[in-house]
Amino acid sequence: MEIAKENQDIFFTDREGRRNTECLSWGIDKERVLRGRTGIEVCFDFMRSFHMEFRNLSEEGLVSSIEIGLGASGELRYPSCPETMGWKYPGIGEFQCYDRYMQKNLRQSALSRGHLFWARGPDNAGYYNSRPHETGFFCDGGDYDSYYGRFFLNWYSGVLMDHVDQVLSLATLAFDGAEIVVKVCNAGLYSYYLMDKFASTYYMKKLIRTLC
Repeated sequence: MEIAKENQDIFFTDREGRRNTECLSWGIDKERVLRGRTGIEVCFDFMRSFHMEFRNLSEEGLVSSIEIGLGASGELRYPSCPETMGWKYPGIGEFQCYDRYMQKNLRQSALSRGHLFWARGPDNAGYYNSRPHETGFFCDGGDYDSYYGRFFLNWYSGVLMDHVDQVLSLATLAFDGAEIVVKVCNAGLYSYYLMDKFASTYYMKKLIRTLC
């Protein structure tokens, strides 16, 4: 992508500054950094163009459903556990919130709560292959359950849920009038689902509870 050559911050980024180019950061959902368009606008334009190009196939019943990609590997999740970064199951993964735009979003959220010093990712959440008990953030009684920890995890999961809401709302609009079922693919990583901390995939636990 030509844009990415000039601005790598359109991709998710981990604490060490490593970019994941599998999907665009949700930090640009409302930022006009894609040649005048936001990430959400590009997504909508793609869906609408797809519908117009293949409209005859849906009208003839040859296309009856569409699966909307909402994150890494087309699944509803952050790219928290990339094998390209050395992750192996059952590592907890890493937070993907260090691109310029996610950091801007985090700063605004922290300011709205009156705690600017919360505008940072956890510095003790371990690495891709850490276990929860090996970290200061996810261990029993760790920072995940502090005022800051709850704020950060709620913000992190909230960004995902906002992205999902916007994309699916626009999918309904893009495919309006077509007899097509819109589907999504849930993530399949639940290594620590029964634990309160749920490591860096915490947002999935909250989202599943919201959807059920």
